Amino acid sequence: MTDRPNDLDGKTWLQHSFSIWRDLDKTADERKLGHPAMFPTALTDRLIAIFTKKGDTVLDPFLGSGSTLVSAAKLGRKGIGVELSAPFVKLAASRLKNAKDCTVHRASIFDLGKLVPSGSVDFVVTSPPYWDILNQRRTADGKDIRTYSASKNDLGNIESYETFLTELGKAFKIVAATLKTGKYCAVVVMDIRKKSTFYPFHMDLCQALSPCGLVLDDIIIWDRQKEYNNMRPLGYPYVFRVNKVHEFVMIFKKV
Repeated sequence: MTDRPNDLDGKTWLQHSFSIWRDLDKTADERKLGHPAMFPTALTDRLIAIFTKKGDTVLDPFLGSGSTLVSAAKLGRKGIGVELSAPFVKLAASRLKNAKDCTVHRASIFDLGKLVPSGSVDFVVTSPPYWDILNQRRTADGKDIRTYSASKNDLGNIESYETFLTELGKAFKIVAATLKTGKYCAVVVMDIRKKSTFYPFHMDLCQALSPCGLVLDDIIIWDRQKEYNNMRPLGYPYVFRVNKVHEFVMIFKKV
């Protein structure tokens, strides 16, 4: 008999199985944190509850504000986070000051193999930079530029999309090595438009991760429409453009 992947009861299992998640809100405190692309603990709570059991080890190699480890600690999991930006390491540490079994490393994702033993992780949940999109002004609601960092080691500062995907693939090869075979990696991403060019990032991510032994297993749509309250009619009245208000939670399995 196969071991259970989680501790969910049947009712909760069913609730979480719907392919579109619309009920994941940031708390008032989370909205004040100042990270340019953080996700709420409501999201990481749910993913960790689905793909792990108590005592398991959860890794976030692009830790950011620390939501993944906040959830891991709350749910009785061990947490490991890697973050390049010193201000965000400090922010994550401040959110984890009372947490047990959580470790935050200030390092590049390319140093992950030196920090985390091979085959020791039960679940990865993360959100990589969406290319250099944070260096662009947001056309949908006009909000200002808010970058991750100015570091040359920051994948979010790579100008070429092809180079970005190549480097992202190299990074996830290291991530995959830390993950146990048969376990899962959840990657939160959004597709990208730059002027007239559309980049299907969630599709290209699959191609970048496949050589790493990470095979696409499922997709969840994270609907964030209610967070966008100052939308504009993009392209009006000449070219119809879609206001993207959803993200993809890409579920990969290590084979």
